[in-house]
Amino acid sequence: MSTIHAYMDACDRMVPASQRTPMDAVVSLFRSAADLATRLFAGLQRRWTMQRIARFSDRRLQDMGFERDWDGSIIRRQRQPGRRR
Repeated sequence: MSTIHAYMDACDRMVPASQRTPMDAVVSLFRSAADLATRLFAGLQRRWTMQRIARFSDRRLQDMGFERDWDGSIIRRQRQPGRRR
């Protein structure tokens, strides 16, 4: 099989641009916007949650699996090698 035949087989299943409708573009745009909004909202929720747990004591943070970094930020506690839970 030549390179041309392999390329033609891969392109056989593609929809030609002339058969796509403007509505397909609008639907694609709405899906992209919805995905972006979902990721943005998830990031905001994570930030709000981290701000709330930043007020907890060090002991309570450790119980939840977090710890304070040297600059006061909250990070996930690193598991130490050789320790089992």
